[in-house]
Amino acid sequence: MSTLLRRTASSAAVASAILSIGAIAWEIEQSDDPLAHEAAKASLMTMGANHGARSLIEDIRTIEGLDTPIDGQGLTLLSTVVELNQAITDLGANVNETEITVALSNDILFDFDKAEIKPIAATELEKLGLIIREKRTGHVVIIGHTDATGSQSYNMRLSDRRAKAVKNWLIQYAQINTEVIKTEGLGETQPIAPNVKADGSDDLAGRAKNRRVDITIQSQETFK
Repeated sequence: MSTLLRRTASSAAVASAILSIGAIAWEIEQSDDPLAHEAAKASLMTMGANHGARSLIEDIRTIEGLDTPIDGQGLTLLSTVVELNQAITDLGANVNETEITVALSNDILFDFDKAEIKPIAATELEKLGLIIREKRTGHVVIIGHTDATGSQSYNMRLSDRRAKAVKNWLIQYAQINTEVIKTEGLGETQPIAPNVKADGSDDLAGRAKNRRVDITIQSQETFK
């Protein structure tokens, strides 16, 4: 479109020049006619100093401006990509070709022996919600884990309640479809660190690592 308008402007400028030359020639040929002389001068003054070419160029510049992003949509898209990458980094997510896995500490999400999401956990869960919305193509699996404190049956129930609490938060605040989220509680059955030290004393750091919620986000459809 811009090329066509430039050609139109060039043609208009040429036509204006021809018209100007014609007006001047008319002025010379009809120099003894005062009315013709005044008509030629009025015609040139009407077209302006640049014989109309400048106004056409300004119009073209205005139309070319339509090529710029509307309402900053390009910046918004860039911002979303940056925020997504930052969320993946902040949560220490593991990304591969088919899925994204995130481990959230129970100590951040819940108070001791509770299954209600703490208000301070919102920041972490908002980042998780962003990753799910932008990268999910299949299911999201949320699995709760505990350390070995307490009975196995109690820990199984507590871990299940905590996994469901994370699911409910994502549905309510991150607008994730309930049908794509599956939950499970595994209690203390899958530790990733020792619960006790070699001398039999509590391994506090190990227990903290075991108190977690694992989230797996399917990012590529691998089954029907």
